[in-house]
Amino acid sequence: MASNELSRSHRVLRIPELLDMIFGYLDPNSNAVNARVCRRWSDIALDTLWKEVDDLYRLFGLLAPLRVVGPELREEYEFERPPESADWRRFEKYANRVRRLKNYGIPPSGIVLKQSVFDDVARTRTRLNILPNMHTLCWNAPLDTCVMFMHGGVKTLYIFLPMEPQKPSPRPFFQEIAARMPNLTTLDVRSCVPMRDIETEMVELLRALPKLHKVTFPRYYFTTRIAQALSKQEHLGVIEFQYLPEQGFGCSLDVATFNPTLEEGAFPVLWDHSMAVGFDDAARFHNLPYAPANLTMLYIDSNVVERPSSVRNLLSVIAENCQLLQSLALVSVRDASLSYMEDNDFDPDFMISFDHLKPMLKIQGLTSMELVHQYPLSLDRSNIEQIASSWPSIETLILNNEPVYLEKSNLTLEALIPFARHCPKLSQLGLFIDADNIPDIPVDDHTSTSGGSVDYSSLPQFTSLRGLSMGISIISEEQFNRASLFLSHLLPLECRLNCGITWDEATDVIPAVTKAVQERCEIWIRVADLLPVLIRLRKEERERTRQLEDEVKDLRMRVSLMNEQAVLGVKMDVSTCIMI
Repeated sequence: MASNELSRSHRVLRIPELLDMIFGYLDPNSNAVNARVCRRWSDIALDTLWKEVDDLYRLFGLLAPLRVVGPELREEYEFERPPESADWRRFEKYANRVRRLKNYGIPPSGIVLKQSVFDDVARTRTRLNILPNMHTLCWNAPLDTCVMFMHGGVKTLYIFLPMEPQKPSPRPFFQEIAARMPNLTTLDVRSCVPMRDIETEMVELLRALPKLHKVTFPRYYFTTRIAQALSKQEHLGVIEFQYLPEQGFGCSLDVATFNPTLEEGAFPVLWDHSMAVGFDDAARFHNLPYAPANLTMLYIDSNVVERPSSVRNLLSVIAENCQLLQSLALVSVRDASLSYMEDNDFDPDFMISFDHLKPMLKIQGLTSMELVHQYPLSLDRSNIEQIASSWPSIETLILNNEPVYLEKSNLTLEALIPFARHCPKLSQLGLFIDADNIPDIPVDDHTSTSGGSVDYSSLPQFTSLRGLSMGISIISEEQFNRASLFLSHLLPLECRLNCGITWDEATDVIPAVTKAVQERCEIWIRVADLLPVLIRLRKEERERTRQLEDEVKDLRMRVSLMNEQAVLGVKMDVSTCIMI
């Protein structure tokens, strides 16, 4: 029996696909050992070891020994001897396994290669494509050393442009990309260079890459000319920017005037679009005759505090022209700096009301909605009721839970009730509320007892909520207990309450804002810590109540049956309620 079990386990470990999955979870040292177990394991372990290379010292060390040269504070490595033909034949066994190459200048090992190493590799190589099966190239080093790794099989390129690529022009390097990697499907440009300095060269590059499916830029790189160039891409499905520090950022002045002209057939398959422009320019763009009509995801970031009228106009245009939209995010800048707050008094005319948001309710297919603004939303519970009842399929809803003007909110904790009642699929919810104002819940069919008093245990519960973001909602120490108790009736045990800010914190943030954020977050963190305990108690309480109700129901049935049998004159066994 034991030998049969062992035999079956051996057969399982001979399945290449299964071994590949297992080796993928192991560290390099373990896979180096696996490569020496047997020939069958060797190929699979070596494939895993060399699938991704992030250290050129490790790669080029296969060709010839490397030695350290230079002063102690700037040690660099060079070949002890030039690579020979036999070295290249040995190298090919490993080079053919490389699928992704990442060079970030200084690798994890901390070893820096001299330029002579790249020169020797380029001069002595026995074939044009050093890594023929590589499909992803990520390069953050001198651009000229990247060229030797380019070939037609590369599909994905991450390129970090130096701070001043216009001196010299990046055109020769971009031309190398187009000539050597014409089949690129994903282009990720990372840079802090203003787009205006490289716009002409970038337009030429985009036009020379007809197979692009996805383009990722720094913020403010989607300019008028870039939009027009990308509009002619037949396969382009995604245009996005990222906030990540390594992505870099452009200059907002480059998109201060955004007014592209589109031709028939523009953006034929674009479904995911992120753009950093003003809301009025975005509305004008999406109202063009040949604007992208197949969008399912749209993210718009504005670097100004947008007026409510601009929000309403943009939502109206989107509701009319983007019928397939499933995810929408409108982000207006939030500025808590001393300079801004001193120069701009609170202006209620900038508060977004329900009338400004009404057009968004026409987008019936939305499953994710996020709205970000400097000012708190001017909404009341009836507005929240209408929003929740209009979007029963909403899964993520963030309604400006981190405004900079954080002194007042018209919403209280009871604003959560409509979402619990109408949105069974809601998994992420963010609101800016006043938790210090916990009014009595209106007595209705859902929450009243026979005596007309409020029964909090009958409040609706969220069924799918996994994250409740309070942002910087108002809460004080005096209301800590009441807020915690109220939330424990609504939230499931799996839900995590979080708080805090995601907007950029300038060095001169107004002290009053910093203090308020810190004090409120400290209290909300304590609420988050207490909630699991309270929710478990509520769950146990409900279970006990259910058991008691079942017992009462059973007793009523017994009494009813006994009364009926007593009328008929039949004796009953009280312990079993069985007729005798």
